[in-house]
Parts: sequence; C-alpha cells; structure tokens
Amino acid sequence: MATLRVRFKLNPGRSGIALNKLSKQTDNIESFLRAFAADLGENDGASLWLAKDFRNGSVYSTTEYHAVVSAECAVKFNEGVEALSRFKALKSAKLPEFITPITIDRFASLRQGLDTDEKMGISLFELDTGKPRRWTYVDRLQLEEIAQSIETEVGYFGAIMGHTHEWNKGADDPYIIIRELHSGTLIKCIYSDDDYSLVAKLFGDKSAIVIIEGEMTFDRISSKTEVTKATGFEVAPDFSAQDYEKFFGCAPNFTGQLTTAEFIANGRD
Repeated sequence: MATLRVRFKLNPGRSGIALNKLSKQTDNIESFLRAFAADLGENDGASLWLAKDFRNGSVYSTTEYHAVVSAECAVKFNEGVEALSRFKALKSAKLPEFITPITIDRFASLRQGLDTDEKMGISLFELDTGKPRRWTYVDRLQLEEIAQSIETEVGYFGAIMGHTHEWNKGADDPYIIIRELHSGTLIKCIYSDDDYSLVAKLFGDKSAIVIIEGEMTFDRISSKTEVTKATGFEVAPDFSAQDYEKFFGCAPNFTGQLTTAEFIANGRD
C-alpha cells in the first residue's frame, strides 16, 4: 500500500507570499488534486488532502492524501503529475489517458495565481525510498498552453427527451430550456424563428414529454450539454396502461430463461 504526496513551492526565490495569492493558490491546488483523485478512482473529498511540513522563505509544503491507496494508484499519480508539470503543448506531447480534461483544466488553472514572471515549483516523492525528487517549475505561459490544448467541446447530432421548462422568444437566438427526463438537468435548445409554430406545440401540455433533435455540443469540463441548432420537435406519444401491457410478450424468448423482472434487474446492476 502507499499514499499520494507532492510538494509545491510558491513564489520561488522570494521571501513569503501575499495572503490573497496564497489563498488563491491553495484553492487551485486543492481543486486540481481532488479532480486527479477522482480520475484515479479515489475519494475526492475536500478533507482528504493535508498540507504539512511547511518551510519559510519561498513558502513550500508537502500535500498528502490522507488515506491509503494501492501502489498502482501511487505510480499513476506520480506519472500523471510529472507528465503535467513537464507538458509542452507545442511539442505535441501526450498526457496519460487516465487524466481527464477536467483534471487538465484544474492543473492549468494554477496560472491564475501567478504573475507573468513567476513560477511554481512541483516535486514528487520516490515511492520506494520516500525521498523527494528534484523540483520541476511551471510558469504562466506553460500553463496557458496546457489550457489551450484541451479539446473542451465535442459536437454531434443527437436528441434529448424531457419536459418543457422555459421559453425565451425575445432573444437574438430564441431558445427553449428542457428538463432532461433521466438526469433532471436543464438543457438549452436554440432554434430558428422559422420553427416557431413547431416549438409552440411543445407547450400545449405542460406535463407532456417532448423530444428535441439537432446539432449538440457537450462541454467536457462542465459536463454540460446544449442543443446549438434544434431541427426536430416532437411530443412523445402518451401510452395508456393497456398499451403498456401489450408490450409484454411482444418479443418471445428475448430474456432467455429469465423473467422480465430479473432481466431488468440484471441490466440495472
């Protein structure tokens, strides 16, 4: 078993650090480490990262994950932090696949507390001896390159299903907001004025389930979906209890030796 440890040096070469910068940097560091812990399948709770072994001068400390992890997890942690701290976007370097865009974005956010001529030191620990490695330094320009290298949005054609929530007819790009049926999240759907009459029909029954099709984007950082150009507007059929009962038995032997209830339970598991 092992633990996750990393050292950060703030304001290197200078004495102390302004409190407002210290506060911002510690928030950014915690945000990054929690996101990385989630990537590794560990608990990302706020109280699990403990700062200790503080030193004066440039102000540095060790930040340690307050839980035991597997040796494989610790290896991945060191590999990931080292790859991020040495990453140069212009050299077409690749980061480990287990690091998500959210974690990369959190790491790049460390630039927010740095002056243009300021660096931050990052040092890992050898897993076998516990000795700290040599410092690696990142600056604002390097972190900005990392931020710009992230493919934040994915575009595709798809559909969402849910209930109507809001309608804004007066915007330059008129839109409706749908509460997605499964997750309950609110999704903005931009439409053309030419489809006004089709959109109006969606609001005829406030309890109806509607289906919106069109060009969509998914933000990999915020995990937010948006329909950027809605082209299809449908009200889902309202099935009666009798229609629902007709569904059972329509595909004989589909569940094999399992009952319908057992088959559904297995799918949920």
